[in-house]
Amino acid sequence: MSFITDRDESDSAAGRSELVENLEALRRIPIFRDIPLEMIKLYAYTARRQAYRSDELVFRQGSPAREAFLILSGTVRLWMADPEGHQVDLQVLDPGGFFGYMALLAEYEWPLSAQAASPAELLIVDRRSFRKILVRYPEKGFQIVERLVQMRMARMKSHMSLLMRHIDGASSLDELYRIDALSR
Repeated sequence: MSFITDRDESDSAAGRSELVENLEALRRIPIFRDIPLEMIKLYAYTARRQAYRSDELVFRQGSPAREAFLILSGTVRLWMADPEGHQVDLQVLDPGGFFGYMALLAEYEWPLSAQAASPAELLIVDRRSFRKILVRYPEKGFQIVERLVQMRMARMKSHMSLLMRHIDGASSLDELYRIDALSR
């Protein structure tokens, strides 16, 4: 039986079209390179779309991280609240931006906030569905997890480089990472 024909007969042509759009969007993410089409179809089927108004929060720093987000349209601003509660801008992501993906692997609280910088539509993959599909395809699941970690490490390297260029008064990494430096 075909994956698409497994959908409920009451689904409209627009619903099938949305499924195809979800599939095409997911196939552009590096973690799904060389992954069987049937596996990506399951992710496309379980993903949901959500529209956000400009300035609407996608998630708030400190709330439970349970989903990953792919920007289909619009822009999303990532920011952190400093100890005084001021917003510190980190990055603005454009269509094709994929963020929050480590939430697919582990439970934690968001270390930052995400907010629509313009009207945006996001494709959302939740941890529970992601894990169920990984279990169904263990041979490719490990490959996807490895790519998620590689993406995170590349992004962390980029962020560390940016941070090092903007540190005021820190003369070394030892000073930057000292516990008491965090309380300043």
